[in-house]
Amino acid sequence: MPTKPHATTAQQLNAAQLAIANSLADPEIKAAVAQFGYTTAKLNAGKALYDKALVAVNAQKSGKGDQKTATADLKAAEKDARDAYQAAAKVARATLDKDGLAKLGLAGKEPRDTAGLIQAGYTLFDNALDSGLLADFGYDEVRIKAERAKVAAFDAANQAQEMAKGAAQQATQDQDAALAKLSDWVAQYLKIAKVALRGKKQLLEKIGVTARTSKTAAQRAAPAKAAATRAAKKA
Repeated sequence: MPTKPHATTAQQLNAAQLAIANSLADPEIKAAVAQFGYTTAKLNAGKALYDKALVAVNAQKSGKGDQKTATADLKAAEKDARDAYQAAAKVARATLDKDGLAKLGLAGKEPRDTAGLIQAGYTLFDNALDSGLLADFGYDEVRIKAERAKVAAFDAANQAQEMAKGAAQQATQDQDAALAKLSDWVAQYLKIAKVALRGKKQLLEKIGVTARTSKTAAQRAAPAKAAATRAAKKA
């Protein structure tokens, strides 16, 4: 791939598109590389890899966005559920004996983790509804069901966030695989294209290969090195 070692995804896609699209569009380039096995069909195969990579990149961005939204939804739902749970638990602890607290699942400390809060919330509100233990303290059937719905919403948001997280991870893997295949194809193609288009600077630049315009440091130092070698032999 004609990119820097740490090229961004956008740079990788741009470099690939430049190499493939311009090779297909320029008759001279297409004819030259065809002599080295890169026929129109083979170039189109490279374009198909580019198209697939582009789709994968877009899907990965969408997946990350969905995960971010699901995480925000989960945080909001957790706040509502925890507030509902804490309020009912405080009322219960202020009015019930140990047996009553045990019946509502309030014998221990408030759970901090997601799974623990969801389960504790269901236990608290389901058993409060069945037993009527909090009915005299503002928790009638309508209110209990409304508060329980907040726990259920948190439960659903947690499941949605886990699904979004898994989908985002899969999308990232698919993107990486598609980019790797595209990168390998372009890297090999450009090696052959450099041979097919040798001496044709403008055509090489059309596909993203910058032709060397000056000697390398090693080339510039070669005459002096050779002279020093000859002098050493004469000495």
